[in-house]
Amino acid sequence: MLGDQQASLVGQGCVRPGDAKITFGTGGMLDVVLGPEAPMTGRRGKAGTFPIVTWRHRGKVTWGVEAIMLAAGANVQWLRDDLGVIATSAESHDIAAQCEDAGGVVYVPAPLGIGTPLWDYGARGALFGLTRGSGRAEIVRAVLEGVAHRGADLVDAATSDSGVAIPTVRVDGGMTDNPTFVQALADATQRPVEISPVREATARGAALMAGLAIGHHGDVDDLASTWSPRTRVEPGRVLDRDRWRDALRRARAWIPELSGIDL
Repeated sequence: MLGDQQASLVGQGCVRPGDAKITFGTGGMLDVVLGPEAPMTGRRGKAGTFPIVTWRHRGKVTWGVEAIMLAAGANVQWLRDDLGVIATSAESHDIAAQCEDAGGVVYVPAPLGIGTPLWDYGARGALFGLTRGSGRAEIVRAVLEGVAHRGADLVDAATSDSGVAIPTVRVDGGMTDNPTFVQALADATQRPVEISPVREATARGAALMAGLAIGHHGDVDDLASTWSPRTRVEPGRVLDRDRWRDALRRARAWIPELSGIDL
């Protein structure tokens, strides 16, 4: 029996310490493999991640950490379904590609609050830096880049809490079909991004672990060889992380009563 995100981790060949994946669906989940050493505490880390059991095989437990984005693809759905700025989710790439950058516009994707690293349920989505020249393309690009910045936040938090370097980010989920977004993620994290050959890697991971149980592979470590990314995207420029952090600070505690909740 496998949890959703643990199965996705295996489905993307993440079985060795430092292997990491992010699933970008309605929300976003980053999981990193650590190893056999149990965490010092079962509580949330200082950078907002949680210790998890990635799997147990032949009585041996492998641990990891998880970072959570409360809203990822939900922001693109908002552009499509609520604002009518785009007709389809796929169109967000076409529109964003009409401009080279967001023209100073920054979007904080927090319609449900901020998960890792802040865990502020009272934060809310916000657009900053709008001018008379800010058009449809700039706003759509800012939304995609905002989700990418949040992905970079998850990577930074997992690295901080675990002390394990993450050299490459593997990704699955619906947003990985968007080239503008994937490039923005590489630019925000300053790491290569490898896209899963299947959009939803969870079922693939469950199948691989089932095959392991019947001897199709000798050990979990052998599953690393099953990874063959659809494509690999290298960083092309540097997104302004300082401006992003300032925007994130401004979006915090918009509803103070919810910001006081700690789960």
